Amino acid sequence: MPLLAEATASAQTNEDATTLNRLERANANRDRRILLKGGTVVSMDPAVGNLAQGDVLIQGKKIAEVGRDLSAAAQGGRAIVVDAKDMILIPGFCDSHIHSWQGQVSRIIPNQGRPINEPATHAYGVVMHQTMAPAYRPKDIYAGTLMTMLVAINGGITTVCDLSHNSRSGEHSDAAIQALIDAGIRGVHASGDPHNGEWAHQWPQDLYRLKQKYCSSDDQLVTLRLLYGSPLATQNHADMIKIRRDLDLWFSIDGVPIPPNHADRYASGEYTGKESYVHARGFPLPIMRAIADHGATVNVCPRIDSQFGGGGRSTGIPAYQDWLDVGVRPALSSDDPGTYAVDLFTEMHVMYAMQRGSTARDRLNGNPNPPREVTCRDMLESVTIRGAQNCGLDHKVGTLTPGKEADIVLINTNDVHLYPKHNAFTTIVEGAHIGNVDTVFIAGELRKWRGKLTSPLLGRNMEKLRQIVDESRDHLFTATKWPLGKIDFSD
Repeated sequence: MPLLAEATASAQTNEDATTLNRLERANANRDRRILLKGGTVVSMDPAVGNLAQGDVLIQGKKIAEVGRDLSAAAQGGRAIVVDAKDMILIPGFCDSHIHSWQGQVSRIIPNQGRPINEPATHAYGVVMHQTMAPAYRPKDIYAGTLMTMLVAINGGITTVCDLSHNSRSGEHSDAAIQALIDAGIRGVHASGDPHNGEWAHQWPQDLYRLKQKYCSSDDQLVTLRLLYGSPLATQNHADMIKIRRDLDLWFSIDGVPIPPNHADRYASGEYTGKESYVHARGFPLPIMRAIADHGATVNVCPRIDSQFGGGGRSTGIPAYQDWLDVGVRPALSSDDPGTYAVDLFTEMHVMYAMQRGSTARDRLNGNPNPPREVTCRDMLESVTIRGAQNCGLDHKVGTLTPGKEADIVLINTNDVHLYPKHNAFTTIVEGAHIGNVDTVFIAGELRKWRGKLTSPLLGRNMEKLRQIVDESRDHLFTATKWPLGKIDFSD
C-alpha cells in the first residue's frame, strides 16, 4: 500500500508538472483555451448561478462559457484541461485600496492606534509619511509595490487599486506602474502626492504623461486614476477636476475632509459617480445620500477602521452599516502594508463578525428595528463585484460571467480543515485562508499554480524578489537611522 500511494502521488506530480508547463506556454498565446474541469463554481452572477460541480472555459483572456459539462470544448487537444474536482472556483478578489509602496516594510508598526503614550515607532503617520517616505528612491517604490502585488496574487487578489501617495517624481510613478506590469496583476495606479519631505512637484500635471505612456487604452491590465487624498489636492481642486475631465479619470478619495457643500459637487456635475470613497467615516447623512444617489462607490477597511479612530455608528467601528443603511453596499479593502498583512480573507472574517455582533447587541439592547445580519454571500460580494465597482472595472471582472475577463481563483478544499466543504459560501468566508488559494488566473494567464506563484518577471524562483526587497529595506533603515532591528519585539 505505501508503494501504491507513492506511485499515485508521483503520477499526480508528473501530471501537474505537465499541465503547468502547458499553462505557462499558453500565457503567450492569445487564442489559448483552458478548461477548468469539475469544480464547485461560485459565479457571483445571479444570471449564471452556482454549480455544485461544473466547468469554466477560458478562451484567450475571457471567460467563454460556464456550464455543467463542457468536455466537448477539450476534444482534439484544443484545450488545456485543469482538474478542479477538489476546488471551489470564484472570481478573483478585488482590493480597492492598498498603499502598495510600503511592501518592503510590511508589518513594521505594531498596535497602531493606541491613544496613550504611543511611541513614534508605533504611529503610522510618523513612521511611513514623515520617516520612511522621504527616503524612498524610485527603486524603492518599485520594490515595495512589486512585493505587495505578489502578496496580493498569492492571497487570491487579482485586481488592486494602488493608492500611490508617494509620487516624489515622475520616475517614482514610472517605477510604481512598472511594478504592476511586472507582477502581472490587474492594477489601477491611483497617483497621489507625497505628504512630507522634498519632492519634484510634478503632480498632478504628470498624469497627462502617465496616461499617454502607460494607459492610452482601456483594453489592458493597468489603468489610471487620481488620488484625492491630501491638502494639496484640496487646494488645487479646480486643477483636479480639469485633469479628471481631460483624461476621463476616476477619483479615489482618501483621508481628506469632506466639505459641508460636498453634495453641490454632484449637483454641478463636478462629480459624476466615478468616485471611490475610502474609509468614508463620519459623513453627514445628506452627503451620504448624494453619494448613493449618484452611484459612487465606497470601501471600508475592517481592521484599520476599527483601530485608527471613529466615524461610523460608534468609535472604532467601520462605517459599513452606515452605508448599508443608505443603500450602498461597500467593498472591503486592506489599506496599509506597514501596519497589516494584505489579506482579504481576514477582512471578511473581521467585518462579518463585527456586523453580526453589532446587530446582536442592538437586538439585546431593545432596538425594535436592528439591521439585517449580513451573510457569508454578502461578504464574498464585498471583495469581488463590489471591489470591482470601486476599481471602475465591474464591466470586466468581479463575477464569473461569460464575456468578462478570466480572473479566476481556485480554492483547494482538500485541505483537512476545509474537508468536506458543504456550504460553499461558508467554506470560503468562514473557513478558507490564503494557504488554501491553490491556483490563480488573471486575464486567462496563470499567476499561481498548486500553491506557488508563477510570476511573469520572476518565474517560480522567488529568490530574486527577496534580494530586491532586502536591499530596499536595508537602504531605508540606514537612510532613516531606524532605531529598531530588522526583527524587533516592541509592543
